[in-house]
Amino acid sequence: MKKTLGFAAILLSMSLMGCSGGNTQETENQAGAAETTAPSGESAPSTDTEDTEEKEYQIAYLCPSMDNPFWRYMATGVEREAEKLGNVTVTTYDSKNSADIQYTNAQDVIVKQVDGIVISPTDSASCVAVLSLAEEAGIPVAISDIGTDSGEYVTYVQTNNLDGAREEGEYLASLLSEGDQVAEIVGPQARQNQQDRKAGFEEGLSSSGAEVVDFRQMEKENRSEGETYTQDYLTAYPELKAIFCTNGDATLGVLAACQAAGRDEVLIMGFDCNEELLEEIQAGTIAGISAQQPILMGAKALDGVIAHLNGEEVEQIQEVETLLVTKDNINEVYDTLTETAMVIE
Repeated sequence: MKKTLGFAAILLSMSLMGCSGGNTQETENQAGAAETTAPSGESAPSTDTEDTEEKEYQIAYLCPSMDNPFWRYMATGVEREAEKLGNVTVTTYDSKNSADIQYTNAQDVIVKQVDGIVISPTDSASCVAVLSLAEEAGIPVAISDIGTDSGEYVTYVQTNNLDGAREEGEYLASLLSEGDQVAEIVGPQARQNQQDRKAGFEEGLSSSGAEVVDFRQMEKENRSEGETYTQDYLTAYPELKAIFCTNGDATLGVLAACQAAGRDEVLIMGFDCNEELLEEIQAGTIAGISAQQPILMGAKALDGVIAHLNGEEVEQIQEVETLLVTKDNINEVYDTLTETAMVIE
């Protein structure tokens, strides 16, 4: 996709005026305005900023919710990579878990004529409309996590959610026996990534003969939802042996409810990574997590947009693996997690 700059005709007009005897020739690039003046009757020195200077890019990151640590880490990945590149400025827009707000944010950045967009959709269905807006405006888009039902994009950086959750299910299966009861607390099933986590976990767990007795679907994916649903489970299923939760912050809510009820024997498996989760794994209160690498994902998405703008070919699908973290291996993977998966806040 190519973006047409509205001020191109103005630049051409100014250039022609300078050649016909004007005293001042003004050129403008995306880093700011620069002015060159030559005495009357003399030619202004020839400058070709595209040949001698790196082009400056303005990129918008459309984030689902900055209240969620995972998305803050993703934003950090995009912003850190921009600093590393040096010629990229990133502005992050918080969609507050609202598809409508994300769509409005997309309209806003298109009016501002950004050079590219990185989006983590609020859900796969609503992303289609944002991609349509960007395509019409000629603005390239990279998707980082969640995915879209359809539409045009430069690259999609995704977690291998299916394999990551399957690995968790297999690990939990090794700790359970046939007939043991397991419950699930999952993210919105309108998102492909959440569908994959549920399916992968159940596939991995099946080898144990344990039984998934129930699942609840979160809307906000926060600690409060994890705690509330767990309280319901502990009442409804007094023999419950384990809970699988597909969100990091909500997993801490699961732990809080189990501890309040004195049910420390319930095994807890989570998805995503933050400092609190790692502390609980070290303490043995959480059995394990499947850690995504959002900092790495955000960087890859931004790199994809910039490569496209520079005329380079970009892989349309880029897959990032998860890291299974348990008490047995946490010391081995900790340094990697602090670089690619989480920010110590």
